[in-house]
Amino acid sequence: MSNSSQRIMEHWQHVIEESGTKTMCALPWIHLATRPNGDMRLCCSANASGAGTDHTIGLVKDVNGNPSNFAKMTPLEAWNSDYMRSVRTTMMEGNIPASCTKCFEEEAKGVASKRLWETSAWIARRDLDLTELLSNTTPEGRVPDKLQYLDLRLGHTCNIKCVMCSPHDSSKWVKDWQELFPQLESETVKDQLQWDKMTFNNKWHENPEFWDQMYRQIPYLKEVYFAGGEPLMIKQHKEFIEQIVKSGYAKNIILRYNTNGLLIDKDLMELWNYFQQVKVGVSIDATGQRNAYIRHPSDWNTIEETMHMLDNSPYNISPSIATAIQIFNVKHLPDFAYWKMSQNFKKVNTEMTSFVLHGGGLFNMHLLYIPTFLSIQMLPKDDKKEVEENFMSFKGYLKAHHESEGFWDNNPYGWARWEGVLNHMNAQDNSYLLPDFKEYVTKLDAIRGVSAKKVFPELAHLL
Repeated sequence: MSNSSQRIMEHWQHVIEESGTKTMCALPWIHLATRPNGDMRLCCSANASGAGTDHTIGLVKDVNGNPSNFAKMTPLEAWNSDYMRSVRTTMMEGNIPASCTKCFEEEAKGVASKRLWETSAWIARRDLDLTELLSNTTPEGRVPDKLQYLDLRLGHTCNIKCVMCSPHDSSKWVKDWQELFPQLESETVKDQLQWDKMTFNNKWHENPEFWDQMYRQIPYLKEVYFAGGEPLMIKQHKEFIEQIVKSGYAKNIILRYNTNGLLIDKDLMELWNYFQQVKVGVSIDATGQRNAYIRHPSDWNTIEETMHMLDNSPYNISPSIATAIQIFNVKHLPDFAYWKMSQNFKKVNTEMTSFVLHGGGLFNMHLLYIPTFLSIQMLPKDDKKEVEENFMSFKGYLKAHHESEGFWDNNPYGWARWEGVLNHMNAQDNSYLLPDFKEYVTKLDAIRGVSAKKVFPELAHLL
């Protein structure tokens, strides 16, 4: 990481430490998050802290140690539960909650963690005062029942079935899973693909008590994030934003989306006009055939058309590309960046804040932790060396063509983000998972009638 990038990261940390604790994160004080089955979690990053070991890490627990689920518990009951109060008091004492290890591990690798970028963005954009949050917190960790930030995953209804996904997050996956799971021999793969159709609740978000509490929170809301499944397929998403518009509070609220980009239409964009800002993160992992394999079976022409439509959208809409860094695309991230730069986008991944240009000016990078057998840490030594060489060649290109911007050396979302990917990749040798990777891919390919060997010839030797 460059000295300038390091200084920005240190500045963020300093701002946090001014609250009185270096382990502070704003999210447990302002943010309520759901999983597609209605379980409440501390945040999506916390839930990934137990990747490959304990899938319940990061989930908010009830008094019996079971996940707090909004089919059985109201949001505000969970909000000041024993679990949430414990997380807050642990941070206030300067310690790291067990659910939060992922962020601190990423920071040690030079990656701007969710803790850092969320907290700093809220301070910069919303005039959030961490000291004030703490002053309104009781010694037992109880806070007012006023939610500022919602992360809503309203079921698993989806129109695609990403290779790194599962039935928990995509209804399209169910049929493939029913055929694949009985064929699996690897205990690792079976453990990470566990899913119970009988216990999975895709209807929890139809609970009127849940929405009654959400509607009552509208006056306090500053940001609402929708993900899926595919959020644009779920009617409660649209009903909620329509209610926000009717209430007159839309001008105070930022909407955020994670979407596959296949269903954005003009009717929805007309609703977005009422909101202060709408940040649309479109999940794209590669170009053309590679993306169609990863986000099976997405249509590349539709995605390109959508990105250009968003790029020419009203001023309050901020589009971005969000990329899951995994074994299938890490060797081709420079190629993906070349494509993005060739499009001459005016708005895509160009959001400015007080500190940074988010997304590396190219696309937002999210490290894939689960399934572990698709993580870049699984690559053999020679393949990791190839990734490093590809990245360094790309760095040379950036320096030659964008040096005048001073961005790539002065921003934790610039070249430092690419370095963070390399640091994460090299932090562990998980090549022992290669047999799991091979079994999973070959059996799933047979079901779907596709061929990873043909689409990704650079990985054929691993298959």
